[in-house]
Amino acid sequence: MNIPVLIKILVIFLAVVFASARRIHLGLAAALGGLVIALWSGLGLQDSMLAFLKEAFNPDTILLLILMSFIMAFSSAMKKSGIMDKLASSLQLVSPSPKLALALAPLLIGTLPMPGGAVLSAPLVDSMDKERNRSPDTLSAANYWFRHILELSWPLYPAFILTSSLSGIKAGRLIMLNMYAPILLFLLGLLFILPSGPAKDRQKSQKDASWQAAFRKHAGSLLEGVTPLAVVIILYAILDMAWRFVSPALKLSGAAAILVGRYGPIYSGLALGSFLVLKSKNGKGAFKNSINMATWRLIGVILGIRIFSALLGAAGVAEQAADELYRTGIPAILAVAVLPFVAGMVTGVGFGYVGLAFPIIIGLASGISSLSFEALIVFSGAFGYAGMMLSPLHVCMVVSAEHFKVGLASIMKRSALPLGIFVILAIAYSNILSMLLS
Repeated sequence: MNIPVLIKILVIFLAVVFASARRIHLGLAAALGGLVIALWSGLGLQDSMLAFLKEAFNPDTILLLILMSFIMAFSSAMKKSGIMDKLASSLQLVSPSPKLALALAPLLIGTLPMPGGAVLSAPLVDSMDKERNRSPDTLSAANYWFRHILELSWPLYPAFILTSSLSGIKAGRLIMLNMYAPILLFLLGLLFILPSGPAKDRQKSQKDASWQAAFRKHAGSLLEGVTPLAVVIILYAILDMAWRFVSPALKLSGAAAILVGRYGPIYSGLALGSFLVLKSKNGKGAFKNSINMATWRLIGVILGIRIFSALLGAAGVAEQAADELYRTGIPAILAVAVLPFVAGMVTGVGFGYVGLAFPIIIGLASGISSLSFEALIVFSGAFGYAGMMLSPLHVCMVVSAEHFKVGLASIMKRSALPLGIFVILAIAYSNILSMLLS
């Protein structure tokens, strides 16, 4: 019996999702799922194992795993040294309004991609509304929403890095393509998640003169808190730009030039940022035990997803699926919307929807004429993000709800409308982007 490859993909996709829901490690489930579908598609055991091992020992994969470890260690050290807490608390003191402070505190914590990071920002958000002008439901939703608005465009996030790695779009280019997202999400958050509260909440917390005085008084703490993170991003941007001019003269092999250009700038930025953390007042020992089980679990997930992608590519699964969609008349654009949304819903993590759906989406890209490749990646990312943010399996949603003693349904209900608007605007943006790029 000749089973359509689309059915095979669906079966394996659901099996991986089911295994993940049963607490089986997502990386292990993805790698085994990739191996099964490769064999099922007729690749052969020897070729499947060769593709498996080739990806596991691929220099790009190894450098990516080290980068993930470095980022997680840097995030942990920022927290242990007290730098991130100082940044958030000083922000509260210098912010011109309570509403803005409530939005910016989780946003700043969100620059560090720590699993369940909403648990770090929740106490800060809670402390910023001591008079309880807003309900626990509002505070919980605000903590969750603003914690994640950088996910699609921030170069330290695993989902972003994996998107860049799988699609081949350079990080700087991907940032620009997705820059619409944090702007839209921030504005939608202010409008729907943090609407104007009581009259006293709408007023500025300080008169202009006193606000300026507070800013002058606490600017040093604010600068001290933001410096390590700013150095990482600024040095990364400078070196990334410089590499484009220098690399042709070095005459490195194509593979080596790509690896240096992809990882050299971000490694350098993290190294300098880490040095500043170590030299800070409480930085000594900040990196001790910064690599923990959460880090190893993340590394395992990334490795499994890369192997899953490599096996699908070796077996030509995505290309076969694209051909089937074309012959059956099913719009491929529907698949590249539904797949990441469902993957985001059922995994609750950014690298989950990227790792499971994007290898298939990239294979389908050639059969989609309505959107350019880059616009398609933006389009799919928006759907995956929406699914992730509505997922009850999202750890940040759980910890935020637990801190403020509200139900998950409350956060999901408050997030649904702005996410729906975001997806609609993302569709329009993707189509405009496609026209501009074609």
